[in-house]
Amino acid sequence: MFIREHPKSTSKAMAEDAAYLEMPKGGGNGKTVIVVGGGISGLSSAKYLLQAGYKVKLIEKRQIVGGNNDPYVENGNHHATTVIVTFPVQQPHYLSMCREYNIEQTPHQFDKLPGAIVLKDKTLRVAMGGGFRSFMKFITRQTTWRELFDGMRILFLFYKHFRLHPESKKSVKDVLGPYLVNSSVFTHFFMPWIGINTWCRFDDIDRQPAHVFGSFIFEYALTSTIRDETANTVERNWCVLDGRLIHKIEADLQSNQNYEQHTNEKVEKISRNSANRLRVTTDQGNALTCDKIVVATQPFQALPLLEKVGPEPLVEELGKWEKMDCYVILHSDFSSIKKMPWVHQTYTNKTTGNYYITNTIKPIMSDIEIDKVITFVYNTENYEDFVTNHIDSSKIIKTYEPKLPIFSLENSVNRNDVWREIDNQCTDIYWTQACRSGLQYHNNGIVSAKRVVRSLHGLGW
Repeated sequence: MFIREHPKSTSKAMAEDAAYLEMPKGGGNGKTVIVVGGGISGLSSAKYLLQAGYKVKLIEKRQIVGGNNDPYVENGNHHATTVIVTFPVQQPHYLSMCREYNIEQTPHQFDKLPGAIVLKDKTLRVAMGGGFRSFMKFITRQTTWRELFDGMRILFLFYKHFRLHPESKKSVKDVLGPYLVNSSVFTHFFMPWIGINTWCRFDDIDRQPAHVFGSFIFEYALTSTIRDETANTVERNWCVLDGRLIHKIEADLQSNQNYEQHTNEKVEKISRNSANRLRVTTDQGNALTCDKIVVATQPFQALPLLEKVGPEPLVEELGKWEKMDCYVILHSDFSSIKKMPWVHQTYTNKTTGNYYITNTIKPIMSDIEIDKVITFVYNTENYEDFVTNHIDSSKIIKTYEPKLPIFSLENSVNRNDVWREIDNQCTDIYWTQACRSGLQYHNNGIVSAKRVVRSLHGLGW
């Protein structure tokens, strides 16, 4: 009984997120839908709306589509920027779309080439992607018995809150308690490894749900249940997310005569005209009317547009999301990563005295020689400390500054029940984004878009 998966666990929610969804092939009858936002969720919404027979106008405030996942392109080669890995076997909606567009996955070599997690007094060389046994083999050779014991306790506690318990309003700090949350294993191992991948800063450990933190460990890093049994050998590895899917979807959309794409144009207002039709006003002076609207932006971007016209439950839910500053540095300083595919590290901010986490990583994590790497840093004060003290600033090529939603106890519990009910109450204004589905990967953006399009079409989830 103890090891039985709880029917309301995060693992069950992720199984629901992985389930196949039949998308409508007609019935839109030429009605017009405006999609606001050209990230993976907006592009996917447009794709499935066109497939269902709607006319679609997509509006993107930047010059290119892709959202936080646009690639840096040099001499025709793609270099991943804000998101650099994907795990296709656990992301069936993403994998299915890649197959549809004949995109073959490019594997990293996580399981063969160890990266590093820097503890206070030593560097742990760890190979990811080889499963739990391989992971433990690397760890047990390099840690003390105390570190190993603390680490196993932390893994067990998160496993319980991922699979054996229902989703609850227990934070990372609540679950670990004062000793473990302040242990060197948590601050210097789990936070730079898991925190960086679940958008959890040290500021957030008392409000990020334990089940969200645990979901990355047991859904992706130390996978406990396979989501797509049809995946081939390559698709069962960590692979490169390099922008090809974004370009393929965009080209597909633009080949459809019922599609319009407006880039470098920002939506300033959504309202209703005298005939109760929806109207979208942009900073270019355009006023576009439509039958329905799908807003596919970050929640804090959507809220100002929808707070006066959107359904009350939707507006209330959007108000629960705060944002964080993220800095993604594309650079050629290999002093920390050397020839490794990745390195996670916890630093102490010299001004504030607080911990912060970084992740330096090669776009293609293999033994291929690459002349650029990427470093992720959260919060402006930490970015300033990092570029001042830990990187050769002359080697910085470009810094991206995406704004990310913060997962909290208020917006991340029973999310599928919450969003199913909200989508069912919407009639002509909808919102979708990857974060609705627990993490922010392409799979989450695609499945959220599918659910919204089905709801808009009258099919429900």
